[in-house]
Amino acid sequence: MARPFNLRWLLPAVCGDDIRLWWWAWSLSWPVLAGGTFWWASALVGGWQVPAAAAALTVALPGVWGPHVVRPIGVDLPAMALSALAAAFWVNGYEPIAIVLALQAAAVKESAPVWIALWCWSPVPLVALVAPAVAWLVRRPEMDPVTAQRTLLRVHDHPFRSSLEHHKGQWRDGWVMVAPWGVCLAALVSPSWPVVLVLVVAYAQLLVATDTTRLVQTAAGPVVALAAAQTIPVEWLLLAVVVHAVWWWRVHFQ
Repeated sequence: MARPFNLRWLLPAVCGDDIRLWWWAWSLSWPVLAGGTFWWASALVGGWQVPAAAAALTVALPGVWGPHVVRPIGVDLPAMALSALAAAFWVNGYEPIAIVLALQAAAVKESAPVWIALWCWSPVPLVALVAPAVAWLVRRPEMDPVTAQRTLLRVHDHPFRSSLEHHKGQWRDGWVMVAPWGVCLAALVSPSWPVVLVLVVAYAQLLVATDTTRLVQTAAGPVVALAAAQTIPVEWLLLAVVVHAVWWWRVHFQ
């Protein structure tokens, strides 16, 4: 497989060519993501209303749903679910279990430890980057038939240039860069440093990638959702979740 797909070996090893297993992995990721986000948020802020709203806001993000081409054969949602569970174990004091989960998440998508570290506000989960490092040594990248197609090959060979071309005219397009966050934009009211940093790093991905919403929201979603849930008055949380969970415009899934 071409880079970086040669680093994402765990799901292909488990699911292979069985589409039913891929659907199981995709479907089970939703309750794992919701439960992990709730447990993680509960440890950080206490209570149940705000954590429940944070979990609901996270799973309702259009970037988490993703475009049809990644359903069910995609790594973003399963990696995000494992990352949320790892972060939950970490902030609740079960660091060894968190590291094991972070290693699994890194074998699903190589960038997962970065987001776990940002969600936990600790550099220690970055040790799980050893998983993609070992995979890089063991599974050398090879061009595959899909990536060899003309368009994808250009993205593979020239990621920065392809990103600039794809995002031309989009950098200040609010419907692409801002609107997909929905109610989570409330997180920008007096944002904390963790919120600012995770958003900066998440959007920095766009400099070397042609996708937008999917990458940004699977990276920063839980942190932004929790910050938004903390900003919105508790008595308004249910309404906020309802307004957030439906799409009022043509959503930019990519």
